[in-house]
Amino acid sequence: TASFEKAKKDAANAIEGHYLLSIKEQVDGLAGEAAKLKAKSDLMRDGGEGLPDKRSLAALSQSIVIKQAQVSNAHAGGEGLTNHLKQFLGRTDLRFESGDDGYQVLRRGKPAKRLSEGEKTAIAFLYFLVQLNDQDFDLAEGVVVIDDPISSLDSSAIYQAFSFLKKEAKDAKQLFILTHNFEFLKLLINWLDNSGIKKVDKSYTMVVCTETADGRSARLSPLDQLLIEHATEYHYLFKVLYTFQSDGTILSCYHIPNIARKVLETFLDFHVPSKGSLYAKLDKVDFDDHKKTAINKFANDLSHYTGKGFDPALVAESQKNAKYLLEMIKAVAPLHYGGLEALSQL
Repeated sequence: TASFEKAKKDAANAIEGHYLLSIKEQVDGLAGEAAKLKAKSDLMRDGGEGLPDKRSLAALSQSIVIKQAQVSNAHAGGEGLTNHLKQFLGRTDLRFESGDDGYQVLRRGKPAKRLSEGEKTAIAFLYFLVQLNDQDFDLAEGVVVIDDPISSLDSSAIYQAFSFLKKEAKDAKQLFILTHNFEFLKLLINWLDNSGIKKVDKSYTMVVCTETADGRSARLSPLDQLLIEHATEYHYLFKVLYTFQSDGTILSCYHIPNIARKVLETFLDFHVPSKGSLYAKLDKVDFDDHKKTAINKFANDLSHYTGKGFDPALVAESQKNAKYLLEMIKAVAPLHYGGLEALSQL
């Protein structure tokens, strides 16, 4: 019996061995395929060379989550920009629509064409402010530079621009704002002076341009106190005329006719309040007629482009007519002149 059982077991093992031997090649092939599939699976999981995208599965999954959030944020951002634009411009014909390549500006549902300079400025300005809150930019540690944000905007939009700038950029670590607009400058100064920011942490500067035989140069200088302390440019412009000294060159006189006209217009607005022209108002002033004629011609002709250019022969006229204008103000409004003179000498 024991021999029979042994013989039976040996026979079964022989049959099994014979069967396994017969399928060895097939098993080896399947094992090789399994190893290849595992290697491919590991490569797809871990990432590496040979893939269209070398990132790991975990990295790709994270990228998908980020892009889904970006798509959602872009849609929300488009709606936010549209709402800002409505508030900024005071109308609803323009809106932002998010797409694969960014935002598209639509006017009444169609791609906006022939945007005005003011619309372009508003769109660029608002988009810039929205981007300050981008996840890749740390505003609290960032430096923000905004160059003339109200260029090409009408006066009604200046306050909207200031409001948006104040709200979106106030938390920047450093903020530089450049502007050519005095009204906007006063809004900024009033905000910063009442913001609780220490005097040592803020400064107001102006660009002073000069031209010599060696060329044109510019430097930063502290903003004149008259521009900081007064609501209009009038006091500062009076000071420019009061301290003006011609060096005999066109370059030193080029700005004087425009300044003289601004000072003259402002003075006559309160001294001769009427709807009359500049000439009519000036004619009513009790002052030397010859000098009044010279002042009018100087401030009127040379502050406007006539196509004739700046006549070098009139360089000397700049000093003379600036003096005439100051003499007139002193003669007809001595108290007013005295106050401006005192401010100019500080």
